[in-house]
Amino acid sequence: MRLSRGSISLKETYGQAMAVTAPLGSVVSTSTAAILYAGHSVVFTTLLALMGSALWIYTLTSYTRRIASAGGYYTFGYSAWRNKFLSFFEALTEVFAYSFLNAVNVITLYLLINIGLGILGFTLPWWSEGVILAFGILYPTLLSLTQIKKVLGYVVSVSATAEVVLLVALFLVSLREPFHLEYLTPDGASPNNIAQAFVLSMVSISGAGAATYLGEEAKKPMKTITQGMWLSLLIGGLSMFLGTYALVTLWGGSLSDLANSPQPLLFEMYRYGSIPMFIALVMSANSLLASNIGTTLGSARILFNLGREGAAPRFLTNVTKSGEPLVSTLLVALLSALVVALFTSVLGLSDAFAIVGVITGIFWLMGRVIDGFGVPVFYARISQLSVYTLLIPIIATSLNVWGIIQSIQPNSISLFTLVALLSVIVVWYSAKGRRGRPGSLVVDEENRVITIEEYMDRLKKKAPVT
Repeated sequence: MRLSRGSISLKETYGQAMAVTAPLGSVVSTSTAAILYAGHSVVFTTLLALMGSALWIYTLTSYTRRIASAGGYYTFGYSAWRNKFLSFFEALTEVFAYSFLNAVNVITLYLLINIGLGILGFTLPWWSEGVILAFGILYPTLLSLTQIKKVLGYVVSVSATAEVVLLVALFLVSLREPFHLEYLTPDGASPNNIAQAFVLSMVSISGAGAATYLGEEAKKPMKTITQGMWLSLLIGGLSMFLGTYALVTLWGGSLSDLANSPQPLLFEMYRYGSIPMFIALVMSANSLLASNIGTTLGSARILFNLGREGAAPRFLTNVTKSGEPLVSTLLVALLSALVVALFTSVLGLSDAFAIVGVITGIFWLMGRVIDGFGVPVFYARISQLSVYTLLIPIIATSLNVWGIIQSIQPNSISLFTLVALLSVIVVWYSAKGRRGRPGSLVVDEENRVITIEEYMDRLKKKAPVT
């Protein structure tokens, strides 16, 4: 019941953080979806999400500088509140959020390929939809079962850096026109639409926090994971903002055409020729797949850790020879496939893309409320509370709460789905979760698995870090 202890470095933690941030995939997926709500004000909402993400990464690194584990966020929540149900609730909301994000990316993958090849004059056969959707699930799952150092160090981190180069290049091209300051304002968009677009962008940029699940596998985890997240936010988040501005600026038609265009980036790239557009298509598809690798790695480790803590079935702790969670990874793939199959069969691809994306954002932000408000509580427990660890987490988490309130639509499929999944969490906790100790296992500086009580005693004896 152990992962590969201390086997990865800053390069891999950066790769994991960038995988879920997926700057290019976010521009073609979440930014495109956000345009439906905010129009060209998507640039404003992306900037707002970038600032909110900076506050959130500070909040999160307030934990990662002190605690590391394979459980990530929900372990942080338990270290603050010492409440098993809150910790378990946060763990499952993360698993559901990542499974729904996998589904969003898989649907986007098909739409992206279909539109891209259509621009080049090719028509996909009827059976290609099932093949592409299945590939979008299977490919990240199989890679997630290979050695983590190789997949993050040689596959994800290199491709993510190439995405950044493309987005920055597009921004530089957009500067041939006068800079549009009006794009940095709400410009008449309603608060509800701003919130919807904000939630979508916030989830993407804050994907840097996915590195938290590597605590057991990262060398010097308190230092390495913290650095990897800040590096990803700086590089990935900024490039996503610049790319979103370029996406809106380079659009040659009306704003209504931009809002209704399924993949505006591909149409813009086609203006420079078939080869640039095809390169953008391949890189965008790879970005979406890399994102699903990161989310699968993270959610599999959540389930693995819950099984190790007795809050989930023990078979979830089975690992491969290289130390990758086997059954947990397959379960995440199954959940993602069910979301894709159910929502696309009922709503169709386009509507499923929009609705599943909103559900993803709401679930992700719900979990963040628990550990966000928990930072001051945690630091009070270890007698190291400061003005910064009090005010910044409260501001960042309040921003998340605003996004949740504005995003929830009464009498909608989204609300029905949220209620159904919350019911699953309550039933699972009543049947199994309450008998374990979700959030109770952490690792020390040498990646040794110990209890949170033992580790907190060590923290209390340390002098505050300035």
